Amino acid sequence: MIAVIHFAYGAPASIDDVPAYFSHIIGRDVPPPMLEKIVAQFQQPAQADFIASATQRIANGLQHVLPTMLQQDVRVYNAYKHTAPFLQDVVTAAIADGATTIVTLPINPVFSPSGAGAFHAEVAQLLAGTNIQQIEVKNWNTHPAIVDIYADRVSRAYNWLSAQSRKDAHVLFTVHSQPIKPEGNAPYTTEFEALAQAIAEQAGIKHYAAVYRSSGGKANWLAPDVKEAMRTQAAAGATGFVTCELLSLAADVESFIEIGADCEAVARELGVDFVRAEFPADSFDTIMALAQIVTEHVQAVNA
Repeated sequence: MIAVIHFAYGAPASIDDVPAYFSHIIGRDVPPPMLEKIVAQFQQPAQADFIASATQRIANGLQHVLPTMLQQDVRVYNAYKHTAPFLQDVVTAAIADGATTIVTLPINPVFSPSGAGAFHAEVAQLLAGTNIQQIEVKNWNTHPAIVDIYADRVSRAYNWLSAQSRKDAHVLFTVHSQPIKPEGNAPYTTEFEALAQAIAEQAGIKHYAAVYRSSGGKANWLAPDVKEAMRTQAAAGATGFVTCELLSLAADVESFIEIGADCEAVARELGVDFVRAEFPADSFDTIMALAQIVTEHVQAVNA
């Protein structure tokens, strides 16, 4: 049996789960003032957690199509870093279910050593000493199917701007900032910039930039910040902005707000139009793209 583990950072099922989620992230109880702010952020979109909803529906979708595409017994599992079901428990369950191959599929098309890299490595460690084959889904940031999905979202957002705004509109592609460590940042920034370029070319976007978010104004983090980039480009004559997050196929609350409501506020301040591109999430084309990518990885290893 082939087990596909679809992995993401965390997926609280209820607003009541948020304190435990963030305690797990920071390794201790969250101070009350900080926790109050975090809970308010999760309440702001007025809907259930994006990651939980999207990743579980993606897994369900993959479960429907992968057995037919691979012509094998396939079971798809969700696993998370900071909420249940945790990765170790899922690997244990997959082995108990009879897995002979485990495919590790992160939610992130852009590779980060501390994100997808750590996920692949942890599964490898858990499988050490077994005869179970691991297939790591890597280097899919510029896969044509993924580029097509993002190009569709960017094109729709760009065309939603008024004709006047489109005369000098800019697309700002974003990922979470990181502390500057040249060797450690290289895989992350390289894959991010390559994906941004591929999407812009596919969508026919002339003015675009790869920028960062969520640094909290910290020095020595990857820059420029998306909101500062908006101000700089508006001062140079930009008349509209589209933001598009590339770190994860599904929104998390932080990215959803920062490249949405926060950037919209900056656009109002600058007097320019603004649209946030949709996240791919659990759409039909996303599920089919991931199924294609998983199938190609399995077939390449077993050729």
